[in-house]
Amino acid sequence: MVIAWIGYCLLISGFLALAAFATERALGHFRKPVRWGWFAAVVGSVTLPFAAFLAPGLLPGIGAAPWAPLVWLSEPVVVASAPVAEAAAPTAWFDAGAMSALAGGVWVLLAVGMLLHLGRAYRRLRSEMRTWTPGRVLGSPVMIADDRGPAVVGIRRSVVVMPRWIPELEDRLLRLVFLHEREHQRAGDHRLFAVAVAALVLMPWNVFLWWQLSRLRLAIEFDCDRRVLERGESPRDYADALITVGGRVSAPLLAAAAFAERKPAVEKRLRRMTEPLARLRTPRTLGASGLAALAIILVLGVPQPEAPMDAPAPAADAGRGLNIEANPLVRLAEGASQADRPTFVAFDTPPVLQNAGEVQRLLQSAYPRTLKDAGIGGRVELWLYVDLSGAVANHELKTSSGNEALDRAAAEVVQQMRFRPARNRDQRTAVWISQWVTFQVI
Repeated sequence: MVIAWIGYCLLISGFLALAAFATERALGHFRKPVRWGWFAAVVGSVTLPFAAFLAPGLLPGIGAAPWAPLVWLSEPVVVASAPVAEAAAPTAWFDAGAMSALAGGVWVLLAVGMLLHLGRAYRRLRSEMRTWTPGRVLGSPVMIADDRGPAVVGIRRSVVVMPRWIPELEDRLLRLVFLHEREHQRAGDHRLFAVAVAALVLMPWNVFLWWQLSRLRLAIEFDCDRRVLERGESPRDYADALITVGGRVSAPLLAAAAFAERKPAVEKRLRRMTEPLARLRTPRTLGASGLAALAIILVLGVPQPEAPMDAPAPAADAGRGLNIEANPLVRLAEGASQADRPTFVAFDTPPVLQNAGEVQRLLQSAYPRTLKDAGIGGRVELWLYVDLSGAVANHELKTSSGNEALDRAAAEVVQQMRFRPARNRDQRTAVWISQWVTFQVI
């Protein structure tokens, strides 16, 4: 379900944000670069959930023995049951399938809206750039704008843009402003931030990702300030330049690396530049590093949703009808057996697997040795027909793992499953269920 994956993305992003924050604290005690931790958090917040979705089992989780393959079953999901004469049970008040579809639609709309917003901002910037005029600052070529900059603009070909009032600065301040922008340009900070903004387009609803992006922008400035001061420049003059330019800064440019941001950011940069090295740096760094490591472990341990985004949701409450809109099935042709193909009917209580431990052991044994040794896993969805006795009377491969040997292993073992039969108004009823089987090696 989309909702489950949204929760998974938020957990991953939250833990990565915590790891990046702790990493910044650890590195900051020794005046080391801090932007890469935040950049890794932004990229990881997007790539890890997509990787987990496209390659289930990539993030193994915690608790499995490192020498043993992890084979596990999802909860069975009723997809259709055998016909009965009684009327269907009342419709559930909470339609999980509809909510999932709504969440997916909102996700797409937000992503499209974000893309359109960035496209509009880019077109506006391109139009504005045509009004900029070439100029020189301290003998180096720059672009002069009416009220933009100081900043570095552009991805492939970056340029330093300066506001028209920049010559009004004292020479000592002007030199520091220009040196700062050249450091941004040399380090490729504008490209780093542009990649982070592009990642945000994929998950514009992710509040942790927005916070990571704001912290990345600030960390980029922290690192640039540090590099400038390491050249032997005066911290007092540099602070004067920040305060002077910060009071006249224009609206931020799209994915640009700028000398001065709004007042709160300038204050944080001034504190970072002027604060003395903390006492007990080593214990504090070790503590922050431990917190970062714990956050990374939690990222690896976040359980992945068991079903893909378009899988049907299980019936949660007894007495309620099955919502099958998310997974439409073909009705039986005239004369066909109900065990041959799924069909639609009501049920009260879904079947319950009775021999889970035995099935787990069988799956471990059935995992092909060559695939296990090669670290190859996969995820298989099977539709099982559970008859009135609770035995699997028929099965059908619904979603392949992409490996025929894994599909065959799962199909052989699920036939050994034994269920407590499903019931409809105290009467046993045969049902088709959706069963996911996951093979992975840790």
